[in-house]
Amino acid sequence: MRKIYYYSLLLSLVAITSCRKKTKTDQDRAIALVESGYEKSGQKLDFENAKLDSLYNISPKAYGDSIKKGNELDATLARLESEIEHLSQAESDSVGLISAQLTKERYRLLELAKTKPTFVGWKLSGVKIEAPQPVIKNFKFDKEITKIVE
Repeated sequence: MRKIYYYSLLLSLVAITSCRKKTKTDQDRAIALVESGYEKSGQKLDFENAKLDSLYNISPKAYGDSIKKGNELDATLARLESEIEHLSQAESDSVGLISAQLTKERYRLLELAKTKPTFVGWKLSGVKIEAPQPVIKNFKFDKEITKIVE
């Protein structure tokens, strides 16, 4: 009786393991899309060095840099404002011009800071296309990796 139980348990595990559907990774789906686009061309594709990266409307690093630089500009502008009071008119005017330029840059950075990084899709880079002249291409995909964009 015990043998039958173990055999049925083993058989169940084998059935579950073999029936389980292998899930594709994001990179697998991206590669499959690129391959489907090139299957009729006869060109050989090499994905060995391909890398899948996420795409943002503005990179998180650029966003962080703009916030940091904006804070630094705020400190510089505050220092300039306090120094203008003690200067002669001519000196005050030249410092005022510098302050105006820095203020313009600060407004530009504030606009950039309003644009929070937003995920817009994926990029598969480093796909080598074998041809008489080998080419390395990059492909952009939508968020769900269902189609190639651009």
